[in-house]
Amino acid sequence: MDMENVKQIFRDAGTAISRAVQFTEEKLGKAEKTEQDPNFEQLVTFCDNTKQNTETILKNMEFILNSNPGMRVENLFFLDKKKSGLSSSEYLGIAMTEAGNDFGPDTAYGSALIKVGNIQQTLGLNQREFIKSANDCFVNPMNKYLETDMKTVVKERSLLEKRRLDLDACKTRVRKTRMLATTKVKDDSGPTMEELIDKAEHDLKVAQEEYDRQAEITKLLMEGVPSAHPQHLQHLLDFVDTQAAFYLKCHESLMSLQSDLSGFPSDQDNIATLSPDTPALGRIQQAKVITSQEPRDAHDLRLSAGEIISIDVNSDIGSNYFIGKKIQKGKVYKSNVRLLNQG
Repeated sequence: MDMENVKQIFRDAGTAISRAVQFTEEKLGKAEKTEQDPNFEQLVTFCDNTKQNTETILKNMEFILNSNPGMRVENLFFLDKKKSGLSSSEYLGIAMTEAGNDFGPDTAYGSALIKVGNIQQTLGLNQREFIKSANDCFVNPMNKYLETDMKTVVKERSLLEKRRLDLDACKTRVRKTRMLATTKVKDDSGPTMEELIDKAEHDLKVAQEEYDRQAEITKLLMEGVPSAHPQHLQHLLDFVDTQAAFYLKCHESLMSLQSDLSGFPSDQDNIATLSPDTPALGRIQQAKVITSQEPRDAHDLRLSAGEIISIDVNSDIGSNYFIGKKIQKGKVYKSNVRLLNQG
């Protein structure tokens, strides 16, 4: 190691010690601190809020998109490697289809398990596609922003704080040197007080120039932070579109499944849930629920708007309702449904 490197190490160490002393004295109230103008402080607050809120949003977003982080460990040690990477819904769907085949696809229960299992696998596939799309349109761009633009702002702000400590340390040194000049007896063996004061003031001038230059750079970078928000808004809108498409696919799959299962027998077909004189289902027709129905008694079906159900158009009991069926039979009020495929 040459002498110049050794000198640089000592200079850097001296600068670090000077900054530490200045920082400590500021905390103890023994030293003055250069304050920024209110506009600069507003930019600092805005940048801090942007950084902290973006990090919080991403943390919660990633928790939602990766709701089972232990799945990776399970994939490695407990589950079939051929199924590695599947979602929980897909594992459920596989279990159901395997059970359905074991019970026999020609049986009601086995056939229903296969149908439900296939839909569960579809839901799981939709979920994995949603997670990928959400990462592509929101998580990855926002993480990139934090790792590039915001990281640069943080770095320059940190450098500005170091320049401020250097500046305030020089101010303190000038003040102490001037105070010493009024009390110290003249000593011809070393530099004169005028020389010491000149050096301290020169160091202060250099520190002020470096601080002003760094403050301008930092201010320009922070002023660019608000301009990133419109792009963040677009990423948010893209995420909402992706999420809406995901839930729509799931809804359509479940409505189709519900319609497929509406013709399956259930225990309610063997146990009279309606009055003894309720007729059996006659001519079956599909109907769409246009108004949600909450059961008024044990004989009514619970319906949600948008569902497709089966009803017996010949079971005109009274004048207000049909006999309908989802998994079980029950009363369906005519005002809540619209018959499909009417000629």
